[in-house]
Amino acid sequence: MKDARFKVSPLKLRVYLACPLRYRYQYIDRLPPRLRPHDTVGTAVHFVLQQFFRLPVEERTPECLLALFDQRWASLSPRYRRMPGAEELRQRARGQLEAFAAREDLRARPLLLEPYLEVALAPDVVLFGRPDRVDEEPDGSLHVIDYKTGEPPEEVDAAQLRLYAIMVQRGLGRPVSRTSFWYLEGGQVWTAAVTAEALAQAEAEAVALARELQSVDRFPGNIGPHCARCPFLYACQHREEIAQRRQAEGW
Repeated sequence: MKDARFKVSPLKLRVYLACPLRYRYQYIDRLPPRLRPHDTVGTAVHFVLQQFFRLPVEERTPECLLALFDQRWASLSPRYRRMPGAEELRQRARGQLEAFAAREDLRARPLLLEPYLEVALAPDVVLFGRPDRVDEEPDGSLHVIDYKTGEPPEEVDAAQLRLYAIMVQRGLGRPVSRTSFWYLEGGQVWTAAVTAEALAQAEAEAVALARELQSVDRFPGNIGPHCARCPFLYACQHREEIAQRRQAEGW
């Protein structure tokens, strides 16, 4: 029997808020994305960190972390590795992991790594996703961590982390006490304590947005610097205007 509930993820909601037209291309039209080299490298780094922390503690050395990345890089298609800028991205990602190994506790024992979680927010709305990492705090509460390979933004949007906290807290039946973005470029960490009020607000906003998505029939484009990174730019009905604005505004 088909599940009639509407399913949303933190990414799905974030895409819609950033650009309804991209949401249509990605989730309704289901166009194939054209990922940027940055996206592929970011995925590789996340994969390597997941694999690394699944290893026995005694095997987790800086050399092992970098070797895992080198293996993952070698597994990418030769066509990708020959793309302009790919070598610079490889060196940057490898540098991020090298700095991570020097800075972080490689013997840490994460409770969960990229667990798939799915919880009901309402009878007709389900929230799903995969947080990068869940650690256990000394007091038994949980710490939800999301790795970021890009530059830290000027203003952090914590909505994604709050939704992950809701999933973890309900899915595991244990309290989440804090959430963090770990920016691998530069080593900055953004951490926020979790409050019941913040989670209740995030849940209400997610349910309202999910219900809006079930009835919306217009998907206007939101043109701005983010368009340069859109994997659906090749199909966008505004691509000529986007090209003109990129040239005029320098993004």
